[in-house]
Amino acid sequence: MPVEVVRQVTTLLFDLDGTFVTENNLEAESYRSLERVRENGIKTIAVTGRPAGWCDLMARWWPVDSVVGENGALAYSKKMGKIERLSFHSPVDNGSYRKRLDSLFADLLTKFPGIKLAADQPFRQWDIAVDMAEESKISLQTAIEIAAYCKERGAQASISNIHVNIWFGDYNKQEMSLRVLESLGQDASTAMYIGDSPNDSPMFGYFPLSVGVRSVLKYKDIIDNHPVYVTDGDGSQGFVELVNYIISTK
Repeated sequence: MPVEVVRQVTTLLFDLDGTFVTENNLEAESYRSLERVRENGIKTIAVTGRPAGWCDLMARWWPVDSVVGENGALAYSKKMGKIERLSFHSPVDNGSYRKRLDSLFADLLTKFPGIKLAADQPFRQWDIAVDMAEESKISLQTAIEIAAYCKERGAQASISNIHVNIWFGDYNKQEMSLRVLESLGQDASTAMYIGDSPNDSPMFGYFPLSVGVRSVLKYKDIIDNHPVYVTDGDGSQGFVELVNYIISTK
């Protein structure tokens, strides 16, 4: 990664599970690295499939300028001490929307007996998350089949390292991230993204400075867009590695 390019970075966008967080552990070293990024004048945006309820807390308390949640359904940014909210959907549509998701999940249970919703499902607004590797286990092949089935039914589906996220609506991480960058007055051409799994594919495909932690390589045969760069470290160690390199160029 050319030093002269890294020096121009004004925003770091980053995935959470498998990138910033390793095996459900938020380590002090990675959190401190995030603080160091901001101390060097770089904006920080978490981009995740995690639920709205979690995103609200992160936007309020973490050293971030914004949090994109539920794979692009929403974003929370802290400005002047208050949370500014962006959403793809209209709140008035939530009731009928949830019925569509519930109906789809009922069909999934018939076709894939034994699958379970993620433990964080109660805190979600606009998607359902099938647990893949957090508190229950299904194979990557089953996750691929679930995603394909949902797409046949007119839904969107994306595979992370822990969940299969399912929603209705033509949006993804990239679309909402661009809205957030605009709201923060940041240029996408000087933004960098780091992630780890197939649901990061839209980000890898859009941002020229795209980075994957090492585990992204295990998805190379099913991911549409690959990161331009890959860290030596995996998970949060890859995140720390990238931050150390960014700061070393300052």
